[in-house]
Amino acid sequence: MKIKEFLINRYGPLKIKKPILLDNFNLIWGKNEEGKTLTIEALIKLLIGEDIKNFENINRIEEKPEGYVIIKDSNGKEIKFPEKKKKSNLLQFTNLTSQEFRNIFIIRNSDLSISKESEFYTNITGRLTGLRTNEIYKIKNKLLEIGNLTPSGEFKDDKPEKLKSKLKEARELLEKILQLENKIQENRFDQLEKDLIKLKEEIEKIDKKLEILEIARKREKYEIGKKALEKLKESLEKLKDLENYNDKDWELWKDCEKVIKEYISQKEDELKKLKEKEIEQKEINEELNAIERDFRIFEEKKKKINSQILPELINYRYESEKIVQQKVKDKFFTYLGIFSIVLLVIALIGIVFNPSLLFYVLIFNFLIIALISGFFKFQFIKNKAQLAEKFEKIRFSFLELGMGAENIEKIFINLKKIEEDYKKISEKLRELEIEKRKIDEEIKNLKEIKILEIEKKIQKAKENIEEIKKRSKDETLEKYQEKLKLKKELENFIGEEKSILRTHFGEKFKKLEDNIVYWEEEIKKLEKYADKEVSVKYNETEEEALKNKKRELEEKAKELINKLENFKEKMKEIEKEVNKVLNFDEYLYCNTLVDLKKLKERLKEFVEDNENRRAIVLEVKKILEEIENEEIQKISELFGRDSDISKYFAEITEGKYEEVIFDEETKKIKVKLKEGTLLEPEKLSGGAYDQLYFSIRLALGEKLLKENKGFFILDDPFIKSDPYRLRKQIEMLKKISKLGWQIIYFSAKGEVKEILDEEIKKGTIKYIEIQEVLAQL
Repeated sequence: MKIKEFLINRYGPLKIKKPILLDNFNLIWGKNEEGKTLTIEALIKLLIGEDIKNFENINRIEEKPEGYVIIKDSNGKEIKFPEKKKKSNLLQFTNLTSQEFRNIFIIRNSDLSISKESEFYTNITGRLTGLRTNEIYKIKNKLLEIGNLTPSGEFKDDKPEKLKSKLKEARELLEKILQLENKIQENRFDQLEKDLIKLKEEIEKIDKKLEILEIARKREKYEIGKKALEKLKESLEKLKDLENYNDKDWELWKDCEKVIKEYISQKEDELKKLKEKEIEQKEINEELNAIERDFRIFEEKKKKINSQILPELINYRYESEKIVQQKVKDKFFTYLGIFSIVLLVIALIGIVFNPSLLFYVLIFNFLIIALISGFFKFQFIKNKAQLAEKFEKIRFSFLELGMGAENIEKIFINLKKIEEDYKKISEKLRELEIEKRKIDEEIKNLKEIKILEIEKKIQKAKENIEEIKKRSKDETLEKYQEKLKLKKELENFIGEEKSILRTHFGEKFKKLEDNIVYWEEEIKKLEKYADKEVSVKYNETEEEALKNKKRELEEKAKELINKLENFKEKMKEIEKEVNKVLNFDEYLYCNTLVDLKKLKERLKEFVEDNENRRAIVLEVKKILEEIENEEIQKISELFGRDSDISKYFAEITEGKYEEVIFDEETKKIKVKLKEGTLLEPEKLSGGAYDQLYFSIRLALGEKLLKENKGFFILDDPFIKSDPYRLRKQIEMLKKISKLGWQIIYFSAKGEVKEILDEEIKKGTIKYIEIQEVLAQL
């Protein structure tokens, strides 16, 4: 059985544009992510259809592949899959299971291991040798299922039966029933019921008396409620006229009157201060006017002195200094003139006696000197006269100002005095002006701020009073107070009536109006009691005594009921627990001692039936296990020194491992080295591990196909091998191919292509490159 050709029209993104024809040995090569894995998945699904539960990670693409696979059997007949005929897939055609197909003919994702190995060997050995191990195993499981037992022989405790727990509960319930039976007999169950009936009759009599008292209470409640509600409504009606009266307004009116008095007093004080300040203002104005007049006089004098007298004085002083300087010259020229005149007279006398040229020269010279001295003397006298004239002018100016000016020193003294007096009057004027401004500011503050503010406050208080008067329509605080007192009395009265109604009927709403409606309804409900039990007066003490007596009797009854209920409750608990444990279709009741005994008998039957069944099942199971141990020894016939598996493995590993055996205890395979060491598959190298399981696949494949050859679809099976071992393993595949097995080798390894390059060129190995056969999307 070989694959002749296949075509995958569509599988997810995979599309192959033309059919792929296969030979005995085929290398389908492509880089990773080019569609190699999807091609293998599509081939598996086309061959076996929906039965892919043993293939892991094969549903990455949910859709079914579109295409076909043509198989040629050992007789040369061609079959196309999938087909619509009776044998619609390869498993039905070859009579293989999905697990056998996966574990022998398909190697995906470089994994040569056997899935569910122990179970697989058991199943396949059963098919090949006719073992009844599975049947025995199923019978044992069925027996355990019938007995509801675990493999160890204990009762199961899994849902829904939870038999182990139920049997434990059943035994505990049997003990509990026995204890309860003893207690019921000790406590005289029948007598308790009679005592309870007597107590109930006495309680009924008390209830009748309490009922009559209750009617009387409701009648009185109706009368009290009706009266209180009428008074409440009447008071509320009166209160409507006094709605605007309140403590806040009364306090405000009282405070405003007090404020008005206080502020009127303050205003009078401020007006008094104002009057005083205005007098001060008048006095200071008069003083300031006088000072200003004196200041203006001094200012005029100072102005005249500065503009007229002072320049003259400066000039006079300058001229005086010049006169002082000229006095020395004047003295000199005076003496010079006197001397020259004396000499001139002498010369004149001399010329009379002796008219010589010398005397004429001397007379001329002395005359010139005398004239010069006289000129200077005249000039000095003239300057002095002018200076005296200037002084007189200054003196008259001072006299006009009303000041003495006897001499120049007196004038300067007066000037200094005028300056000092001017300074004093200026300072005084400034002080008065400052004081005047201060007084003016105080007067302004009193008039425009303080007094005005007081008047505003007085006005505000009056407005508040007028507003209250307007609301209340009262003209005096005393009248307002009287009505406010009346309002409070009404409110207190309303509060009392409300309290009566609230005490008797409760309060359901926040608003009084709503509660009044509620109380009316409640009182109306009691109206039917208005004329009932009129002769009976409600007595709270009597009612309390009856209630106490009733409570005592109820306590006694309760004790009896509790005892009875305790027994009944325990019986009900047992009833529930028994029904839960037995889980019969018919519900079992437990109300009497007889019922309790019946439940006890049913529990005993339940425990004994299960124990007997367990004993039978364990005995049969023991017999079957003896048969099973004999049968399982036959699995080792697939393995051993002379088995095909050992031969293939020894040949592939070049004799390094001489035997593959099956361990009956662990139900696992082991390999034996030449020196006799036994190894588990997990302890082999990666390459040896792959070779072992490939040998197993070859041997089991031949047996399943009844000595016919088939095909292997390989997805890089030797990816863990080093270059040397990889070459050896490919050589092994070549040998297998020559033996008649078809090899369909999918790979992405360049080393594989290199190793097979020579055969590919010769055409002994068919080479297909994935990229070349893919349809362009």
